[in-house]
Amino acid sequence: MNDANKAFSSRLGGITGIFPYEAEIKHKLSDLSNHFQDERLVKDMLSRGENPKIYDVYELPQLATEGSLNVGCTILHSGKIGSEYYFTKGHFHQKQSTSEVYVGLEGEGLILIQDRKGEVACMEIKPHIVVYIPPNTAHRSVNTGDSRLVFLAVYPSDSGHDYESIKRTGFAKIVAERDGKPVVEANPKYRES
Repeated sequence: MNDANKAFSSRLGGITGIFPYEAEIKHKLSDLSNHFQDERLVKDMLSRGENPKIYDVYELPQLATEGSLNVGCTILHSGKIGSEYYFTKGHFHQKQSTSEVYVGLEGEGLILIQDRKGEVACMEIKPHIVVYIPPNTAHRSVNTGDSRLVFLAVYPSDSGHDYESIKRTGFAKIVAERDGKPVVEANPKYRES
């Protein structure tokens, strides 16, 4: 078998959510410094040397051939910046016709799914929940629990990631703690594309 057709397997669970894995990507607050609402708090934290881990991604061998699937596991740590829960950067796919599936493994949170017009759907993610993310939508995961949120992601290997669109506009909604509960609310910093 050539590499594009090579079979492999991994075990779900444990510290990294999936093992063995091929690639590990760590995201700290400094990597998301312009994504959170309270930019002043972020700047103050970073100036004091506080740079908490926000999320980690562990990937199985990445394939780049049409018809193949990539598999990764995201661990989104628990915490907040001000009242805003930790989240992933969020992205569209470069190949707009591709979709994605998330499978909840541990913890609890929400997934924001946003179309190009800024319309947002909000789906729960937790163990035994499968979330289908349709084509041409951006998606961001938010950890609303007290422990880590762990989920498996499966997507076409030729989909690519477009983080720049979200970096420019932000998401139309944010998830913040209000009266001890997560609330999905309008993002005052959202800019229409």
